Amino acid sequence: MKRLLLTSGLTLGALALSILAGPVPAQAAPPGAASTADVDAVVAAGEGIRIDARTLAASGCGSSCDGKDPYFKIYYNGNSYYKCSDDAQTIYGVKNSSGSVELRYSPRCRTAWAKTAASDVVFKVVSRYTNGNYRTSMSAYGPDGYTNMVNDAGLEAQACFDPTGPGEGWTCTGWW
Repeated sequence: MKRLLLTSGLTLGALALSILAGPVPAQAAPPGAASTADVDAVVAAGEGIRIDARTLAASGCGSSCDGKDPYFKIYYNGNSYYKCSDDAQTIYGVKNSSGSVELRYSPRCRTAWAKTAASDVVFKVVSRYTNGNYRTSMSAYGPDGYTNMVNDAGLEAQACFDPTGPGEGWTCTGWW
């Protein structure tokens, strides 16, 4: 509810409806295509993780997803998986003549990341505790890309970009 009340730049009713509509259906491998061994290989390669369905529904993937790609696979039931990008929403966006950045958020995973369509910009997602203390950040360089994720369960995140180089003029979204 806190997130719903703090939302700026989004239509409150539309956001409420998207939250109430529930998660995007889970993706599963075609019948017979993924075995336990296949899932084990994905997890061993660092391209996925197992989180039981109850934990995923209750608390997302939390710090297990820190530093992971938004397309990272979260196996919750055998070979069924979610990717945090599946239910991602753009929470904030900021743009000027030098570039742009969006703060993306996955309600199911409770993660956030920065995304840009601009070229030649450094961009990042910053995570902080609700008391305002810095937690961590993930950076990337454009064009047309995204950062790795940060845990956003009980935390706040912000996306920023800097077309001139690190620390020389960050433009940032609001905190979420």
